[in-house]
Amino acid sequence: MVPMHLFVGALLVLAGLACLRYVWAGVPAFEREPPFLALGVLLIGIGAGLGVRARTAHLLARAGLGAGLLAIVVIIARLYLPSGARDHPDDRLVAYFYLFGFALAAAGVVGLLLLLRRARSASAFGAIDLVPLGGLGAALVLGLVWLVADDARLRPCRNGNDQACGVIATTLLESAERAPSAPPTPAEERAARVLAEHRCRADDRTFCGLQRYAVGTVDARAGRFDVAKEAFSGPASPIGAGAHVRPRSGWPGRLPSSSGSSTAVVRKRPTPGRSRHPRTIPFP
Repeated sequence: MVPMHLFVGALLVLAGLACLRYVWAGVPAFEREPPFLALGVLLIGIGAGLGVRARTAHLLARAGLGAGLLAIVVIIARLYLPSGARDHPDDRLVAYFYLFGFALAAAGVVGLLLLLRRARSASAFGAIDLVPLGGLGAALVLGLVWLVADDARLRPCRNGNDQACGVIATTLLESAERAPSAPPTPAEERAARVLAEHRCRADDRTFCGLQRYAVGTVDARAGRFDVAKEAFSGPASPIGAGAHVRPRSGWPGRLPSSSGSSTAVVRKRPTPGRSRHPRTIPFP
């Protein structure tokens, strides 16, 4: 019979390998992506530590499973808070689907905790504890890189998720409206580069044009007016597609270029449904 510490350790290692496989495959399954790379490294480190009966791995596994169970309970509770109430039948159906998934996840965590109680560990700390500690350290570094690089938001768009790219475009447009004359931040520059490299495959070409237009707002705020003009007047942009321009008081509504000509600047806020009325965005 397989010892319990080897069985539980193998389960965690397999879960970590599944996270790494997802990262390697680059599947655009999430609009906001969790730090799967850091999670995979951590699970492999803890699983390997359980396999060699490291006491630290046992403690880390208990703490991680307990934190995961608490997070699931909080998420389930938020589904029934008054602020999160869903009146539409479709919303309630989606809430029930999420509730079923979270209930299964909670059952799995409880099952692992019960199995972990039967797994043996060393009676004292030793050199083998460096295995899970190394995995924890690597996971912390990878998690910090994920946080600084804003991969939760940018990586799904980089992998081809049109909805995630739409969220980024909306954020850039809102930032341009709040501070039209301020230069873009490094984070906005990175987001604009990701959008510029993205090949939109949405059926609604206006949705794709708004992404290109959001890149143009960043170029305009950075002073790259010739590049911004191409984004504003391209065939896929709202202007190139013949979108209506509605001036706003106190805003120029034109983007100057080096040749002396000007390009109308229009904004349409993308929404999950249909786009609303366009707005004019000022640029220096």
